[in-house]
Amino acid sequence: MNLLARRLAKSPNSLRRFGLWNGLRLLFQIERRLPLRSSQVRKYALEKGWPAVYLRDTVGDHAIFWQCLVTNQYDIDRFPQTQRLIASYDAALAAGKTPLIIDCGANIGLASVWFHQRFPKAHIVAVEPDTENFALLARNTAHCEGRITRLLGGVWPEPGWLCIENPQQGSADFQVVSVERGTAGAIRAYSIAEIMEMSGASDILICKIDIEGSQAPLFAQHTEWVE
Repeated sequence: MNLLARRLAKSPNSLRRFGLWNGLRLLFQIERRLPLRSSQVRKYALEKGWPAVYLRDTVGDHAIFWQCLVTNQYDIDRFPQTQRLIASYDAALAAGKTPLIIDCGANIGLASVWFHQRFPKAHIVAVEPDTENFALLARNTAHCEGRITRLLGGVWPEPGWLCIENPQQGSADFQVVSVERGTAGAIRAYSIAEIMEMSGASDILICKIDIEGSQAPLFAQHTEWVE
């Protein structure tokens, strides 16, 4: 699909999400020909009430923006579980608790930003294994200090150490493997139970998991947190 056709195809979503002026502006700023890899970072203003976002000039970052902040892929309002989720959020606040959201595979932080806008009184723990993604995650969530905890690492069934095994892939496709402590490039592996303990939470409101294949080991053992 050529660039003009792609912009036309995406314009209804962009206009619906951001309105006529902002929708057209962002469509032409963000929807363009991009490489798979780039170190160029640009700042994009969204709309009143939303922070600006930082994206690299890459296909991956711009696709994540489209998924998280244009089509709102984490918006579950159309599902029957929504009322129970909102009730759980409200009940936790009424009881003086802080609802916990864990963003496993946080990438550049746009899902965490969306969750923060939707559940502003929740505590979000954003876990990301790649240092370059993590740097953008920090920039995109800087306005949420005190509400978002950023962890450089990956989620695993138990605490330990991990390495990215396919660093040549795009920034949205990294996979991790378990390694020994002291291995070159090793990062921390956090268990869900460990993150809950660090957060002082006895349960989880939302656990978003987008970890490129590590779901298999994560759910293979120590799954008491799912309850």
